[in-house]
Amino acid sequence: MTKQLHAFHSDFAANWEHAETQYLSPCRWSPNTPPHVSVQALWRDDALIFRLCSDTPPSRAVNTAQDSPVWEDSCLECFLSADGQHYLNLEGNANAAMLAAFGPDRNNRQRLADMGIPRPRLQAAACGTGWEAVYTVPAETLHLLFDVCPAAGLELWANFYVCGDRTPSPCYGAWNDVQTETPDFHRPEFFGRLILK
Repeated sequence: MTKQLHAFHSDFAANWEHAETQYLSPCRWSPNTPPHVSVQALWRDDALIFRLCSDTPPSRAVNTAQDSPVWEDSCLECFLSADGQHYLNLEGNANAAMLAAFGPDRNNRQRLADMGIPRPRLQAAACGTGWEAVYTVPAETLHLLFDVCPAAGLELWANFYVCGDRTPSPCYGAWNDVQTETPDFHRPEFFGRLILK
């Protein structure tokens, strides 16, 4: 069953108290139980904003450079598509190091830094007993990648993930179920719906 997440309009600062909250679930191939992670979305005329919050502190945060292998650390991720085929993957750790790339599948990706397209911003901070990743995707980035802009009624495809390939307890979790036999987040056919309200 495909999940739906509603992103509500926010004029200025993100007001997460009024945002819809949903949760990630362990993937069928996760060797360990992942942290409990919530996901929320808001939009402004100039950006989409996503917040993922883990209930446990990061167990690994080694990478500090942009576009480094942050999936090896405690990592919260946001994947976004307008056509269900090409997608933007944003992967970040608690150091606010972010991998940002675009393409149709795992093997055919371009870093946004190499495309001359504005990079989304990642803010990482403490969140309750754990940590959060807040991704801000500029409207210009959406327009250049997908030829869309944030507006009420816009429907996109998305999935949100938690992972940590080289953490003490490697794990995988997803918002919309990834129905593969082996770990693979790069599967847009398993994205859910993101609806701007």
